[in-house]
Amino acid sequence: MNHQHKLLSDLLSPFQLTTEENPVITSIETDSRKVKPGSLFICIRGYTVDGHQYVQEAKDNGAVAILAEKQVGVVGIPTILLPDTKQAAGKIADFFYDHPSQKMRVYGITGTNGKTTTTQLSYDLFRAAGRRTGMISTVGALIDGQRFETPNTTPEAVILHRLLHEMVNNGVTDCMLEVSSHALVEGRVEGVSFHAAAFTNLSHDHLDYHQSMEEYAEAKGMLFQQVARNDGKGLVLNEEDAASHVMERAGTNVPVTWYSTKIESEASIVVEWREESVNVRIDGTTTEVPIALLGNFNAANLAAAIGLMKTGEVNMYELIRHIPSLRLPKGRLERLSFEGTEIYIDYAHTPDGLRKCLEALSVSNEALYVVLSAAGERDRTKRQEMGRIAAQYCAGIIVTVHDTRREDPRQIIDELSVDISSDKIISCHVDRKNALLAAAEIALEGKRVVIVGKGHEEIERIGTEGVPFNETKILLAELGRLKGKESAI
Repeated sequence: MNHQHKLLSDLLSPFQLTTEENPVITSIETDSRKVKPGSLFICIRGYTVDGHQYVQEAKDNGAVAILAEKQVGVVGIPTILLPDTKQAAGKIADFFYDHPSQKMRVYGITGTNGKTTTTQLSYDLFRAAGRRTGMISTVGALIDGQRFETPNTTPEAVILHRLLHEMVNNGVTDCMLEVSSHALVEGRVEGVSFHAAAFTNLSHDHLDYHQSMEEYAEAKGMLFQQVARNDGKGLVLNEEDAASHVMERAGTNVPVTWYSTKIESEASIVVEWREESVNVRIDGTTTEVPIALLGNFNAANLAAAIGLMKTGEVNMYELIRHIPSLRLPKGRLERLSFEGTEIYIDYAHTPDGLRKCLEALSVSNEALYVVLSAAGERDRTKRQEMGRIAAQYCAGIIVTVHDTRREDPRQIIDELSVDISSDKIISCHVDRKNALLAAAEIALEGKRVVIVGKGHEEIERIGTEGVPFNETKILLAELGRLKGKESAI
């Protein structure tokens, strides 16, 4: 990476602020532990940590300036006050890293479900088309095949612009960016110039944060407003979701590409799922293509990805030959590889996501079993509905929890179970590992099992700590142990 440096006055110029001292800034940090000599330390108020409490540590580590929302009592270095440091961080980082998003095409992907899959499919298709491509999503960041871990669906602004800068230095021309509603409200994508954006769908989630579905939709709409402000080239919208019209209004005067999964639709892009193939219609021309992806909802994700390629001026008919090789991201309807069992791991953690997952796995005359869970200290209003959906599609349910944080796991289980008849509940576990062990046992009996909630994640959030937790390893170890016991009998 190039060594960046800017005068503090240059970084503050968008805010019409000046300081008597004008040090050279050689890095921007929001984590005091990562501060080094020459850093600008930006105090961010987080969910559990307030950066204002760590300014002395930042100074001791070499910070030459502080950006804060209130006086912090540190002398000897300039302290600049702004009302909202989260919103300011993106603009400052964009300037510090020489506006990286303006040097390539950045495609934003948002929606309740399907964001990660659409981001991954877009990334894979752009690479297959010969573009040097980057990706930033829930499952990490990829710079033309090289993987970097990210802490959130959308990293905080300073890390995001640093990754975009790294992509520019590596010759990336097209970047897929998964954008959460939290990221939009909190300014994590502030300063990003979007070429285009896609919307997947809107359903019940995050109402502990957004308060209402209307507020949630408006938060998603902020991405499309940003595309319009950047004179973006296109919006890619789901014809089958009414919330698309909120996004269309937000992206005033930006051309819209509509997509659908219904062959009778007049949308310019249609992907109709036919179990082992899809019919892909682009601007009136239909081609049947073999596909490895399960479910109608993944046909919709593919259609959104194709829409983004259209805004990126990729040869649309050339891309069709790459569709058969597409695979889902880790933890999205991922089948565990263990002989004699059929176990899937999926990230489904919303009512709509759970329904789509279970519908995709439902097979006539073959019962389906689920390990059902919900996260602690997150939207409690969706738990009862998720229990009802699990009972509708599954013959048996193992009820458990994930990421309990500081909530009583028994409360989570009670709220998930309230509408599930007792004859469908196989067992309940306040310890998720025990639920996985129970799932392994019934899978070896020949039952089809899906484990939802965590997907690709390898951390369990207990209290305020993150504990290593790899579901795949736990399941494979237990399956191997049980299989060994069978062999010994």
